[in-house]
Amino acid sequence: MEPAVVNAGSKLLKFNHALPDCGTKAALIFSILRSSILTACFVTDTNYSKYIASIIEGAVQHISSRRFEIGGLDLTNLFAKELGESNPHVNLSISDVEKLKEHYACCSEDDAAYRRFQQGCPEEQHTLPDGQVIKIGRERYTVGEALFQPSILGLEAHGIVEQLVRCISTVSTENHRQLLENTVLCGGTASMAGFEDRFQKEAAVSSSAIRPSLVKAPEYMPDNLTSNSAWVGGAILAKVVFPQNQHLTKADYDENGPSIIHRKCF
Repeated sequence: MEPAVVNAGSKLLKFNHALPDCGTKAALIFSILRSSILTACFVTDTNYSKYIASIIEGAVQHISSRRFEIGGLDLTNLFAKELGESNPHVNLSISDVEKLKEHYACCSEDDAAYRRFQQGCPEEQHTLPDGQVIKIGRERYTVGEALFQPSILGLEAHGIVEQLVRCISTVSTENHRQLLENTVLCGGTASMAGFEDRFQKEAAVSSSAIRPSLVKAPEYMPDNLTSNSAWVGGAILAKVVFPQNQHLTKADYDENGPSIIHRKCF
């Protein structure tokens, strides 16, 4: 389980507390806060997984929540493997690959386009900080395709759009349309070039009679809102809880131990 992190000014508190999927669920809750939408289906990601959840009138429908076992770290490792095979002479660190993924990774228009890119794709050269030169071509499309074809990662699972449809199908039918027509993407993966277009195209051929459609961020919001949704939501939450003395500092935790979390926050 990944540690929870609370940053209160200069006071930084990290702890491994018994909250399942703490990092993922915190990101989900913060993303809900930044969107100001009370009924929607949220798709948010962390390094270790994606989390799909139906929210009705602000309440998470736990019975319909799904954990999609592909996270940002899985995509980074896939990209590293692909680049290593096509550039065997280059020594790549994970931090190098992470930066390359953020800059180059993208989604193809559809499965047919992805297959064409695998047969032949223009290459770009990129100079690493240490002076090594790397070529990047078809590998950039493999990263995004794994979200729609998990078999690329060796997983027997449906793609992200079908996972979303199946998640929503478990809640009351009267909420299906509102949830599907209010799909909110959060996290770094959702900012990948071509992801939203591919998502909409896959939605058009999904098993649902009602096509999932994405909720766009208002124009006045910052360009990087999608990738920073959890941080924006966390900032909103901080403004609410700090005046009510519901926050914790490192000194609080050191003095009282884990029990203070339940006394102050639950």
